[in-house]
This record gives sequence, structure tokens and C-alpha cells, in this order.
Amino acid sequence: YGSPTEGDWVAWVGTYDDLVNRREGQYRIRIKDNKNGWDTTYPAVEVLPDGTIVTTTYGHWIKGEQPYILSVRFNLKEIDEKAEKLK
Repeated sequence: YGSPTEGDWVAWVGTYDDLVNRREGQYRIRIKDNKNGWDTTYPAVEVLPDGTIVTTTYGHWIKGEQPYILSVRFNLKEIDEKAEKLK
């Protein structure tokens, strides 16, 4: 679809209603830039009791190197605060 994050490890932030109505949602977060096309990021996602999101996947994170596994944690409150500062 011509997205600048196409093929990358991306988190989508929005509501169920956004999905049902095919809206873009609030924003996308590029977690990591995949350097090798499409074979990447079939992530596991876990939401911890405190709201922290943990996601783990593999990808080609360094151009020309073999894929490897990464895991990240983030909290939407912190992400929302950072996004607000970018406006």
C-alpha cells in the first residue's frame, strides 16, 4: 500500500471500532526497521498486568546479516506522551 513502514516491525495503535470501520487508528509505531524485504516480524505480543506491552520477533535488523530475535517492552501511556510532544 505504499506505507513508509511496509515490511518493518510496526505496532498499530487504535480501537476495535477503528478496525471494524477500516480506519487508520491513532498512529503506528515503527519498532524496528527491517533491512530485508518481507520475511520478518510475526511477533508474539503479551500485555502484562501493569499495561506494559512485550513483543518479540525476528528480522533482518542489520543489512547483509542473518536475521535474529529481538524483544521490546513499551507502555502506551509513555508512547502517547512522546507522540503528543511530536505534534
